[in-house]
Amino acid sequence: MSKNGRPKVLLVKHWIDIHDRGLRLIASRCRDAGFEVVYASYSQPEEVVKMAVQEDVDVIGMSFFTSAYEAHLPRVMEGLKKNKLGHVMVVLGGVIPDEDYDMLKKQGVRAIFGAGSDVNQFIELVKTEVPQQKK
Repeated sequence: MSKNGRPKVLLVKHWIDIHDRGLRLIASRCRDAGFEVVYASYSQPEEVVKMAVQEDVDVIGMSFFTSAYEAHLPRVMEGLKKNKLGHVMVVLGGVIPDEDYDMLKKQGVRAIFGAGSDVNQFIELVKTEVPQQKK
């Protein structure tokens, strides 16, 4: 939670993924909901972890248009654990096949929002769960 008591969300996308329309929409809607938003594009896993540490975020939302999550997610999750940030909620979005959901959730992903998902579901998830992380 940011110093002002608002949830702090880091939104990132894979380093070669040029599709960012959905992530920009989510950033805008998160700000409208009162969240503090850090938006970074073209991030490598180590950069995601570094930003999460520096910004003291509550949530990391990663967007993928490719299957790069198979390589990136384990490195992000490992980096969060090494930096004692296992409490940070990790959420994925983008083009992710349904058959990969279980595998991703076993790695620690809290939720997956595919193309066309309702942004309000993400907003409600953050509003509901972030205050619980701090207890």
